[in-house]
Amino acid sequence: MDCPHCKQELPALPCPACQRSALAGAGYCHHCGHELPGPVAEPPKLIACDSCGRKALPEASYCSDCGEPLAGGEAGVLTPSGFDPGERVACSDGLCIGIIGVDGKCTECGRPHRPSDQ
Repeated sequence: MDCPHCKQELPALPCPACQRSALAGAGYCHHCGHELPGPVAEPPKLIACDSCGRKALPEASYCSDCGEPLAGGEAGVLTPSGFDPGERVACSDGLCIGIIGVDGKCTECGRPHRPSDQ
């Protein structure tokens, strides 16, 4: 069986309870029913925001803490033409992490911007 995270073949390990060979990737020993430890996958490689230092996944386009574009992300692909990143406005939803695009709608949830004074 392959690891669901890294797709490498999992070795057959002995069950910690009965010491018999357990099936690779199984949750429980097929001999005694003891719960087996899960596979240990390599943690994802993270990048740091140049502005605030917050860690992010390499495919992230913007920092989730300060909103600055990330060097490792695809910010250029997601930024609509004519959009000035320095003038971005956060989504008024309160739960959404998106920003308001040039069309007046959130880039994540698609809702129109509603200023807080309304």
